Amino acid sequence: MMAWWSNLADRERLLISVAGILTALVLVWQFVLVPASNARSEARTSLEEADQDLSRIQEAYMRNRAIGASMATNALSTSASIEDFKAAVTGSAGDIGLSIARLQGDDGTSVRLVFENADPRLVFLWLEDIRSKQSAQVTRLTMEQAGGGLVRVNVDLVAGGL
Repeated sequence: MMAWWSNLADRERLLISVAGILTALVLVWQFVLVPASNARSEARTSLEEADQDLSRIQEAYMRNRAIGASMATNALSTSASIEDFKAAVTGSAGDIGLSIARLQGDDGTSVRLVFENADPRLVFLWLEDIRSKQSAQVTRLTMEQAGGGLVRVNVDLVAGGL
């Protein structure tokens, strides 16, 4: 290779060097700068969408909290059974957009719910909602990452009016 290079004229060496530099620049542009720019714009778009989601959730949270505060005096104290409590809790979860994977409640005073792949913000919104509207008390809560910003949640609840 060195012999080939040394046999070239100065003008040919210059031409090959310039072509090599241009090729390197095109490769850097195509395989480094363009993908980095695309990733940055996608991240910016994703951040804007997440910001909008957060704003909607915060608005819903504040609206539900205001409703819950006005209804706090009418909380679950009129409910006479754990079945009514289960229905109210599961209905509230469905209204917020949470999907219950498993529901247990054998002892007549508490309920255990499991959510798979849930948005943690919705889980906290739901907990605040059932606390204010149903007088539910959380006795145990575990939350584990499930990937993609979602969580797996186990929550034990006791009805405040029972």
